[in-house]
Amino acid sequence: MKALLYIVVRRTTDWTSEATVRAQLPDGFAPLVDLWNETFDMPYHQFRQRLKEIAQANLAGVEGAVTARLEDVPSGALIAPVDDDDWFSPEMAKVVSGSGEDRYRAYRWPSRFLEVPPNFDQWLGAWRRRLFPRTPLRWLCTTNNYVIEKIPAVEPIVDSHIKATEWFVRNDGLVKVLDAPLSLQNRNIASQTALLFRSGVMMTRSRLLRRHGQYRRLYAKAARKAPGWSRPSIRAMHELMQAVHVRRG
Repeated sequence: MKALLYIVVRRTTDWTSEATVRAQLPDGFAPLVDLWNETFDMPYHQFRQRLKEIAQANLAGVEGAVTARLEDVPSGALIAPVDDDDWFSPEMAKVVSGSGEDRYRAYRWPSRFLEVPPNFDQWLGAWRRRLFPRTPLRWLCTTNNYVIEKIPAVEPIVDSHIKATEWFVRNDGLVKVLDAPLSLQNRNIASQTALLFRSGVMMTRSRLLRRHGQYRRLYAKAARKAPGWSRPSIRAMHELMQAVHVRRG
């Protein structure tokens, strides 16, 4: 069957190799990995590998889509960018391709997040979105709520939701906005945001332990309100968080 669109996972790390992970960490992130490894019995790189595997299982279930490298996507084909820990609805490719008209070159839909907000401003924003779902986000495009044709110079649009937002604003007439949320961004405990990287706030063992409890509760309860298609991934995340134990001593 011909692919309706191509899922492109943004640049990712070989999480199976701790040495490779260490070599590719952003400047200043290594102390957070050390703190994680001192706090939990599952090393950071193993946790990230499990996140990736959970996401891969989700992406494999998207009907009519194949995962490919950007350079292997044919010109003019539809691209759905995603990070290596986020999820799509299995209907995403069919809904997007069924919404096509010749004048559209891109599509976007409401962002949806599974998260423990890392600070008060984001906590307030999360509550606003929960109470008022149409509250506008800072960026039109987030990590996995848009699709775009493979056009010249598409790489920055695929790689960065900020660059994508700039393109979508400039080319509003070429964009079709869909109503259904077709994705879920899994803002997990191992993310740079959750670990307060470059936030100006120091992550400590006590903060990390508090986050550990918050994320365990998040995945234990999230499936009740989350879209049905996301429940297998949420259950897998719940099992993963239950497998992360605190080191004693």
